[in-house]
Amino acid sequence: MNVLLIGSGGREHALAWKLAQSAGLSRLYAAPGNPGIARHAICAALDAGDHAAVARFCGEHDIALVVIGPEAPLVDGLADSLRAAGTDVFGPSAAAAQLEGSKGFTKRLCAAANIPTARFVSVNTLGDALIALDGFGLPVVIKADGLAAGKGVTVAATRAEAEAALAAIFAGPGSAVIEAFLAGEEASLFILTDGTTMVPFGSAQDHKRVGEGDTGANTGGMGAYSPAAVLTPALEQQAIATIIAPTLAAMRARGTPFSGVLYAGLMLTADGPQLIEYNARFGDPECQVLMMRLESDLLGLMLATAQARLADVAQPRFGDTAALTVVVAARGYPATPVTGGAIGGIDAAEANGAVVFQAGTGLDGDALVARGGRVLAVTAVGANVRAARDVAYAAVGRIDYADGFCRRDIGWRALEGGGD
Repeated sequence: MNVLLIGSGGREHALAWKLAQSAGLSRLYAAPGNPGIARHAICAALDAGDHAAVARFCGEHDIALVVIGPEAPLVDGLADSLRAAGTDVFGPSAAAAQLEGSKGFTKRLCAAANIPTARFVSVNTLGDALIALDGFGLPVVIKADGLAAGKGVTVAATRAEAEAALAAIFAGPGSAVIEAFLAGEEASLFILTDGTTMVPFGSAQDHKRVGEGDTGANTGGMGAYSPAAVLTPALEQQAIATIIAPTLAAMRARGTPFSGVLYAGLMLTADGPQLIEYNARFGDPECQVLMMRLESDLLGLMLATAQARLADVAQPRFGDTAALTVVVAARGYPATPVTGGAIGGIDAAEANGAVVFQAGTGLDGDALVARGGRVLAVTAVGANVRAARDVAYAAVGRIDYADGFCRRDIGWRALEGGGD
């Protein structure tokens, strides 16, 4: 069958890499793609915001399944438009994607369904926010209520820092969520669901801060590893029972069932798992490590999800290995990254089994150059986190990218916690 993949980042490169391994794939298209994705797919200059153009492309190229990678087209309702045109889609409707598109929506759903999450207040003006802030201790969590590419969160240690974060949110039109701080360790849990059936799809642990030791500004993610050993089988089952299952039941009851991959950011507290937030798509760079460990046919799983027959196929199977990815970002990221820098050495980096997934890349003639903040995700598997880390960092060392930098401690929590 022919498949269209929407997106252009490292997540989409990982999906393209895995989809290309499926025996059921005839031709893979990507819109708009990137130079790395072009190794596996035919790239097309399609604007995901032009739903009619995407639907026409599907008809003209006999597309049987559309896989929507990023969150913005999901929230914008691209899946709805394509389904209305008769094309199967892996990804939720706009109504269901509110789980990511509106933090206020999700928090209110949690309150109504008794889903464990931090105490919160939704605010629509700076004045209301400053008054509401009085009801929280420090540190306090300030979130922009909308899509923020994983960066719209401030954990404020002081009142001044909290007020500054709120002022930045309300400098333009917007709303915010103020949350009580949750203490514990974070983990990411992924679930495939067709709206009725749900199956676990692995775990990971991300590294959001730009600096070693989880310091500095929040980013879209500087690295990740899978599985997250801290999310034990017992804690995973508890999270599914108390957080995931009630969420999916509530969405069905609203008449907006969720179909696709649901990514739950969890805080493992002394009182058990609590929901930090949901994403309505695979994470980036969590997708990279999940795809490296996945042994099942990704296309078959996605098609079964899109066609509401997930109960009829075998559950996802992951290798008894660990995977770790190191993000190489452009100097200046996450503020103002330097673009245009030449990138070399990818073949050498991949010589020992690592895979270099491209994110913010482009071509200048025949030369590969940086076009974004997070540029590469250098990913490897190993018998354990330490082994995967060693291969990944050896591969990073073979990349020739003068403007690039990376964290040197990806996986530190697993290793310091006694993990391999």
